[in-house]
Amino acid sequence: MHKPQTIPFVSSYFKYKVYPFERPKEMDGNQQAGHPVIVIGAGPIGLVLAIRLRQHGVPCVLIEAEAQVSGGSRAVALSRRSMEIIEQVGVAPRFLEHAITWREGRSYYRNAVVHHLQMPFDPDDKYEPMTNLQQCMMEEILVDQALDSGVELRFQTKLTDLKQDGEHVCLTLDTPEGSYETKASWVVACDGARSTVRKLMNLRYEGESFESRFLIADFKIDLDAPVGRRCYFEPPWLPGQTALVHKTPLGVWRLDYQLPEELSDEEALDPARIARDIQAHLDYIGIDAPWKIEWTSLYKPNAMTLGNYCHGRVLFCGDAAHLLPVFGVRGMNTGVQDSINLAWKLAAIVKKQASASLLESYSHERVADARQICVEASRSTRMVAPPTFGYRVLQQAVLSLAIDKEWVRGLLHWRTSHPIDYADSAITYLDPTDGMFEGGPPPGAPPRNVGLDAGQGFLLDHTGAGFTVLVFGGHPDFIHTVQQDVNDLVSRGVEVRMIQLGRGNVSGNNIRLSDESGRLAAAYGCPGPAVYLLRPDQHVLSRWTDSSESRVRDLILRMLDLLA
Repeated sequence: MHKPQTIPFVSSYFKYKVYPFERPKEMDGNQQAGHPVIVIGAGPIGLVLAIRLRQHGVPCVLIEAEAQVSGGSRAVALSRRSMEIIEQVGVAPRFLEHAITWREGRSYYRNAVVHHLQMPFDPDDKYEPMTNLQQCMMEEILVDQALDSGVELRFQTKLTDLKQDGEHVCLTLDTPEGSYETKASWVVACDGARSTVRKLMNLRYEGESFESRFLIADFKIDLDAPVGRRCYFEPPWLPGQTALVHKTPLGVWRLDYQLPEELSDEEALDPARIARDIQAHLDYIGIDAPWKIEWTSLYKPNAMTLGNYCHGRVLFCGDAAHLLPVFGVRGMNTGVQDSINLAWKLAAIVKKQASASLLESYSHERVADARQICVEASRSTRMVAPPTFGYRVLQQAVLSLAIDKEWVRGLLHWRTSHPIDYADSAITYLDPTDGMFEGGPPPGAPPRNVGLDAGQGFLLDHTGAGFTVLVFGGHPDFIHTVQQDVNDLVSRGVEVRMIQLGRGNVSGNNIRLSDESGRLAAAYGCPGPAVYLLRPDQHVLSRWTDSSESRVRDLILRMLDLLA
């Protein structure tokens, strides 16, 4: 029988809850016809996916082997785009209660600043470029939201076997009270880098695994210092290696440093050695203050992905689908984008509004993103931890020049996480009038959040869980045609919200916003009356002017059936 740890993890800043095992109906002979969706793994990715499925009206069971949220801080940095997704999930205010935000970082070599990272921010950005919050805190907030949303969360339940046929996936699950079987129409693996689902299906990543090892050491210290990531190339206490320092909430700092090749894992994790390393770095940067270790972990940078995220009725999401280096805060942020992409497509299929072939676009879009990130992340990793003599020579040359040569410093850029553009997706449509737009987010791109006229907040505050139609001005007949399309889709059960920018009447779930200043129209590059059609994950499906023959209804129905 499965016996997870039920003694709460120890932390000075976070009180762990132990979630009880609740005996499911299947264990008492109440065999159901099958669940619509079972998600394996209640980390941030699985929780976001499960919540979004419920927001789309799809029942969901979430399986978690452990009895509490993740031990230690683990992933801590959320990009602006991830915070916009967290806002859609409904928990952004709770994330920000304890989070810290940042937009700058520095790299040092021989006590000189050799690179100054400055991430863009302007008044139209609701969220800072980066938001730091420990993963254990994120997960607890998301667990609360999942339960409030009606997700059936099954803690202390471990997947041991999986088989699928053309209609269902049959699961064998082990618990503190014994094993049982259940089945689902769809199963989504969100169970991380050591995914049980991936192993049971004998699937392997493609890509590059680096030999360098890094140790993460979180320590509590009362330190008044600016936020933002700092990278130290070859500090005196760590010759030939690299160390990174990062501030996280509630007085916890992270030292993330490369280990010498000759050091074994056991030696690296020796508490006395870790304590010496932390003190050595604090001495190097001139900090004299008491501190206490919170949590430690080892990892290797990887830049790998599955070649396909859809295997019959089993789908992959987050680290179960790809492993990405932490440099540039890519891992969790990429997984969050996986989950928001998959949720609406899977929901449409479960609700019989779309063919199962729509999932091909999920795999195509997200695999393409992972592969591009693997390329960028590998470049960053080779600069931080050169894997060969040749790369070591290159790193030393760049660092030496960067001390007083501005032009070379760009080679030290961390290439931080950024949202992908789905321009080449089969469900992105380029309208013949697209060339008339003067900038703005093009088809396939994520939306541009914009601060609205007084009292209206930001544009993305007003998008719903489904499709969003932005109507910029236009003749009453033009607006009426869009409204008819929206009404027809809603009558078919498709979630659509129309946001009208300008004067006119609206009905149902639709709203009207003022844009007297014209800032929103300008940010979206509108040459005059125009329509933007946003997918439920907010990426632009298409855009067109009032001279186009495109229709909202036709494009959405075509997209839902395009791959059938």
